[in-house]
Amino acid sequence: ATYGTIARVIVQNLLKNDSTRLGSIRIRFVGHVYPGETLDISVWKIDENNYIYEAEVRNRKTKAAIGLFETREAAKL
Repeated sequence: ATYGTIARVIVQNLLKNDSTRLGSIRIRFVGHVYPGETLDISVWKIDENNYIYEAEVRNRKTKAAIGLFETREAAKL
Protein backbone atom coordinates (compact mmCIF):
# COMPACT_ATOMS: atom_id res chain seq x y z
CA ALA A 1 0.00 0.00 0.00
CA THR A 2 2.87 2.41 0.73
CA TYR A 3 4.30 2.02 -2.78
CA GLY A 4 0.93 2.72 -4.38
CA THR A 5 0.26 5.69 -2.10
CA ILE A 6 3.58 7.29 -3.02
CA ALA A 7 3.04 6.69 -6.76
CA ARG A 8 -0.48 8.14 -6.55
CA VAL A 9 0.75 11.29 -4.77
CA ILE A 10 3.45 11.79 -7.40
CA VAL A 11 1.00 11.38 -10.30
CA GLN A 12 -1.71 13.56 -8.77
CA ASN A 13 0.45 16.39 -7.50
CA LEU A 14 3.45 16.55 -9.80
CA LEU A 15 2.25 15.03 -13.07
CA LYS A 16 -1.17 16.71 -13.22
CA ASN A 17 -3.00 13.39 -12.85
CA ASP A 18 -1.44 12.02 -16.07
CA SER A 19 -0.08 8.58 -15.20
CA THR A 20 1.38 8.18 -18.71
CA ARG A 21 4.04 10.72 -17.68
CA LEU A 22 5.45 8.43 -14.96
CA GLY A 23 8.27 6.61 -16.70
CA SER A 24 9.60 4.56 -13.80
CA ILE A 25 9.65 4.58 -10.04
CA ARG A 26 12.09 2.92 -7.64
CA ILE A 27 11.63 2.54 -3.92
CA ARG A 28 13.59 1.38 -0.92
CA PHE A 29 11.60 0.73 2.23
CA VAL A 30 13.56 1.90 5.26
CA GLY A 31 10.89 1.86 7.98
CA HIS A 32 7.45 0.65 8.96
CA VAL A 33 4.13 2.28 8.17
CA TYR A 34 1.16 1.17 10.24
CA PRO A 35 -2.50 1.39 9.14
CA GLY A 36 -3.89 4.89 9.61
CA GLU A 37 -0.53 6.67 9.67
CA THR A 38 0.02 9.72 7.47
CA LEU A 39 2.98 10.04 5.13
CA ASP A 40 4.68 13.32 4.26
CA ILE A 41 6.42 13.06 0.90
CA SER A 42 9.25 15.40 -0.11
CA VAL A 43 10.55 15.55 -3.69
CA TRP A 44 13.75 17.03 -5.13
CA LYS A 45 14.48 17.51 -8.83
CA ILE A 46 17.80 16.08 -10.01
CA ASP A 47 17.56 17.05 -13.67
CA GLU A 48 14.98 17.49 -16.43
CA ASN A 49 13.24 14.13 -15.93
CA ASN A 50 14.66 12.63 -12.72
CA TYR A 51 13.60 13.19 -9.13
CA ILE A 52 14.36 11.75 -5.71
CA TYR A 53 11.81 11.48 -2.94
CA GLU A 54 11.50 10.65 0.73
CA ALA A 55 8.40 9.50 2.59
CA GLU A 56 8.26 10.18 6.31
CA VAL A 57 5.68 9.02 8.86
CA ARG A 58 4.24 12.30 10.14
CA ASN A 59 3.57 11.47 13.81
CA ARG A 60 6.76 9.49 14.42
CA LYS A 61 9.07 11.63 12.26
CA THR A 62 10.74 8.50 10.87
CA LYS A 63 11.59 7.70 7.26
CA ALA A 64 9.43 5.03 5.68
CA ALA A 65 10.79 5.01 2.12
CA ILE A 66 13.26 6.69 -0.19
CA GLY A 67 13.56 6.41 -3.94
CA LEU A 68 13.67 7.92 -7.39
CA PHE A 69 11.29 8.37 -10.24
CA GLU A 70 11.63 9.35 -13.87
CA THR A 71 9.12 11.29 -15.94
CA ARG A 72 8.48 11.28 -19.64
CA GLU A 73 6.57 13.42 -22.09
CA ALA A 74 2.80 13.35 -21.93
CA ALA A 75 1.13 10.83 -24.23
CA LYS A 76 0.05 12.25 -27.56
CA LEU A 77 -3.49 11.17 -28.43
